[in-house]
Amino acid sequence: MSEFGPEGLCVEDLRLLQGKFELRGSFRAPAPGVTVVFGPSGAGKSSLLRVVAGLERPASGVIRYGDEVLEDVATGVRRPPHARDIGMVFQDSRLFPHLTVSGNLEYAVRRCPAERTRPDVSAIAEEVEISHLLERPVGRLSGGERGRVALARALVSAPRLLLLDEPFAALDGRLRRSFVSMLGEIAKRQAIPMLVVTHLIDDAVELADHVVALRDGEIVAAGSAHEVMAGGVFGDLLDRRDHGVRLTSGALADEDSPHAGKGVWLRADNVLVAAEEPRGLSARNVWPGKLAGMEVEPDGAVVLRLACDVGTVLARVTAAAVRDLELEVDQPIWAVVKTHAV
Repeated sequence: MSEFGPEGLCVEDLRLLQGKFELRGSFRAPAPGVTVVFGPSGAGKSSLLRVVAGLERPASGVIRYGDEVLEDVATGVRRPPHARDIGMVFQDSRLFPHLTVSGNLEYAVRRCPAERTRPDVSAIAEEVEISHLLERPVGRLSGGERGRVALARALVSAPRLLLLDEPFAALDGRLRRSFVSMLGEIAKRQAIPMLVVTHLIDDAVELADHVVALRDGEIVAAGSAHEVMAGGVFGDLLDRRDHGVRLTSGALADEDSPHAGKGVWLRADNVLVAAEEPRGLSARNVWPGKLAGMEVEPDGAVVLRLACDVGTVLARVTAAAVRDLELEVDQPIWAVVKTHAV
């Protein structure tokens, strides 16, 4: 049974066939907590959520939630989607266009299981910041507003597990960060387990307690965010400009830091290094450490691995910088990071 307690999600030996595409693998997700399903476009992230929700039939495998078997292909057990007590938020929100925001929420309330206490719709609307939109027709909502309404609709149905398929895909900048932060707070306050799909590393690191990593239809890593994101398999999923490390939010010294999630992603390109202790800088994060390793990339750039008190830090520098600073493995070194560059 699940190592995460009686309410954990367990997917074993899953195999889904969609034309020439095949999704396969196993993972466990905690409850409560946020499990981020991460990988590049086309890796099978959305398909994985659809299988868990019962919207796709796997060719083989077992899906359990706690002690309940939702799907077991070998024995023929299959709970239909409406009987799985799972909420889902799609990329395109899928609100009922003929209803107001309030009408969409009221429809979802009627799906709340009889044995469960019905959520306070007004409280959820306030928490998701849509109270002022309740009487507005869906057609007059912005992309960000539609996303919030879709989230509220899923919450008021009181699911035991919530699946979110890139719910902030249509947002960017401040609106995206606001939505991600709100989602993390809701997961914490309501203690509702979530599986959240994203291909963006900043969203993943801010939300994740656990990570399921996919590539080409295969679950290549699964476990705690700290362990998975530190692994080389996870690093191979990233674009070169995103190479870096996960740090806890508390690693940043600036009290005005915008990061309030579970972690931050520090890109190698955002780290400066000094061979001597720097002084008189505006940067608030200056971390002493030791140069633990150097790796030359195909284009000649050099990635430095620094062992600092805050953890391992990567920095990408030019070969000329390595020569000018006379850098050698095991020498003292300082990492310099501007908080708002993270």
